[in-house]
Amino acid sequence: MSEEVGFEEVLRSLRRSRVRTEIVMYLYKIYPKASYPAEISRNTGIDPTNILGGLRGMGNRFDAANSLLKQGVVEKIERGDATYYRLSELGKSLIESIQKV
Repeated sequence: MSEEVGFEEVLRSLRRSRVRTEIVMYLYKIYPKASYPAEISRNTGIDPTNILGGLRGMGNRFDAANSLLKQGVVEKIERGDATYYRLSELGKSLIESIQKV
């Protein structure tokens, strides 16, 4: 039951943000590979600062509580000095459930 509530919250967050939606769809397209913010930016045409905002939250514009990381849709992978982001299992199943509708 609580997972359904989580799905609803995530869906609302995605509907309210084109940036978050584009990030999730790009990561879904390359799943199970991970990507770094500059690459996500290049492939979506969204400013790198906005990519970071959607992933982690930033200031007033991107509420951290609605960030893709905080919601568990995206996971952060640290390799040496580099930080990559990959769609989580939750994010993958969310996208697949949306596509069935």
